[in-house]
Amino acid sequence: MKQSLNLKQLAWALISIIGGLMLMAAAFDPGLPGNYWESPSAKVSSNHDWSALEKDLRPEACAQCHAAQFDVWKKSLHSKAYSPGLIGQFPDMGHAGANDCLVCHAPLEQQLYSDRASMDDSILLSLKHREGFDHEGNLDAEKLPLRHSGVSCAVCHVRNGDRFGPPPKATGAVGKQNSPAHGGFTATKDFEQSQFCASCHQFPDYMAINGKPLENTINEWKDSSFAQEGVTCQGCHMPDRKHEFRGIHDPEMVKKGLTFSLTQQNNSANLSMTSTWIGHAFPTYVTPKVIVEAAALSANGSLLKHEQWEIVREVAYQNGWQELRDTRLMPGETRDYLLKDLPEKSSIVRFRVRVIPDHFYKGIYQSLLAEGLNPAASVHIQRAQKQAAKNDYLLYEQLITISNAH
Repeated sequence: MKQSLNLKQLAWALISIIGGLMLMAAAFDPGLPGNYWESPSAKVSSNHDWSALEKDLRPEACAQCHAAQFDVWKKSLHSKAYSPGLIGQFPDMGHAGANDCLVCHAPLEQQLYSDRASMDDSILLSLKHREGFDHEGNLDAEKLPLRHSGVSCAVCHVRNGDRFGPPPKATGAVGKQNSPAHGGFTATKDFEQSQFCASCHQFPDYMAINGKPLENTINEWKDSSFAQEGVTCQGCHMPDRKHEFRGIHDPEMVKKGLTFSLTQQNNSANLSMTSTWIGHAFPTYVTPKVIVEAAALSANGSLLKHEQWEIVREVAYQNGWQELRDTRLMPGETRDYLLKDLPEKSSIVRFRVRVIPDHFYKGIYQSLLAEGLNPAASVHIQRAQKQAAKNDYLLYEQLITISNAH
């Protein structure tokens, strides 16, 4: 009887161990394949016995089942990464140089140019199609090369035909998730980590200017309190997993990140600006410029005094790339903009903050058009120039009535 009981106990122990191992296996996060961002390929192998729709890498194909994600993504700058301002520069670069740019703007192996002819054909095709995909997700629309859809679904979610994504919200399960569509997908928490964005938003150290890579966003985030508190890139730029990717071009997004306070200090007016909810430098890249303006006005609106400051990382090519200045706000930093020694008749001081998201690009477009381009490239750059001018916006405007401090 005692021996029988021991055998039963042993059996239950083995069952418990096996069950525990199964739970551990189910909870094991495989992470992303080691070469996920190194020469990424989404090509479907012949081993997959899938339908034509399941093999289709166009965002329109994904939209058939993931309409909500598609409808948000199509409004984002990721969907416009294969942009006129980019491809208008390609004819002078050649297809190899252009592919160096596509590493971020259209990274998949299937999106790169195979030769000069494929690049030239793509540039001409883009003159006819302003968008690189059908906005309604219509599969019957004219097929465009996958590169025209920029940073589309497959760029982040497909490798060698297999799908990858974050753990399901309902279960949080990681590892292989079975489903009838395209063989299921592999769930990994790597999709929820800032490092996922580093391939394009953290330039390597050899591209440093004055000790800082040209784009240094992930390192700026690592040095901030946001990293310590576990607030990732996705937490701000993909809230609730929405594929918005909003940034400096979005006034509402920028307003959420800054706090303003306007006060009079004796014979001066002061605007305090604090970077309260931006997990990297403001702005993080060399492209934008932010202008803070202060104007002292008389009772009848006449301008009595004016001053402005610029928030920018300014670089220029002068016998190699040089950083001319860096006046950006770091996470948590407060900066005062003080209009001192107000004229005696000052009645009101007006502060404005204007954002020029494509400031650096505007200069490039102007130089390219002045130098002369081939006809197709010129049209693209002109389009980019017009769009860049439309992207400027007034972020903040506030008046303060001046009490007599003289």
